[in-house]
Amino acid sequence: MNITSPPANAGGSAYDQRMQLRAALQQAAEARKSEIATDKAKAMNSPIFKAADSKKAQAKARVQQIVEWLKIVKKLYANDPKAMAKALAQVFKDLKSAVKAYRDAGGQEMSASGEAAGAAMASAPAPDGAKADDKADDADGEARTAETTADEPGAEPAQAAVSEDPSEAARPSSDGASLYQAVVGEIRKAVGEDGLDFLKQVRSVTNEIVKLVDTARGQAAIRKRDKETDKAFEDLDKSLKSLREEMDGMEQDIRREAPTAGMKLDIAA
Repeated sequence: MNITSPPANAGGSAYDQRMQLRAALQQAAEARKSEIATDKAKAMNSPIFKAADSKKAQAKARVQQIVEWLKIVKKLYANDPKAMAKALAQVFKDLKSAVKAYRDAGGQEMSASGEAAGAAMASAPAPDGAKADDKADDADGEARTAETTADEPGAEPAQAAVSEDPSEAARPSSDGASLYQAVVGEIRKAVGEDGLDFLKQVRSVTNEIVKLVDTARGQAAIRKRDKETDKAFEDLDKSLKSLREEMDGMEQDIRREAPTAGMKLDIAA
């Protein structure tokens, strides 16, 4: 990657120099974005991620099966609140099992993110680090020169101050530790957002089931109470509570391991 910066003795106003510097910094930022995205893609194509994705796919398929089964349950037990309660209690248990499987797979990916990122970066072609460093230093120097010139008496006002830190924005690959952390962060963000999307789906299904529960509970209330029906609804409530705890636990895991999940951030920042 080549970053073009004006020579130290170039003519022109401080404003022109700043515009050229801004273009160079933008070029460096785009190059960094591309490098992070490439390494992220390589890392998430590793065997451990493929295995985890397979488990996730199975969990998603299970949720879809439950959705289809609910259509049958609604018709089959429409007028039998006790049977409905028993059936829905099992549905909640099946949903919890799917969430747990997905949560475990996501946890494996989070744990493997560092190793996968390191392997992806190690297998990548060696970047033109020396040139990038030299260009970054030139850009840094030009920024300081432009600022000094703009402050001198009679100098043209700087109409577009550069807010970026050249020493950071113009280093796409020279800082290996910084790049590594950025790649790991993007991997975890992707895993986290995938998990949040899954949870959103499960919560939507759960809310629909709760409507069936409320209907069945209302039907049971106007009928003669019996211990077996009461026990069915107690088990149902326990199953629902356990499912919600599993979902909340998964979301807490994601928020802890990938705090930027769901947030729109510039990965070159």
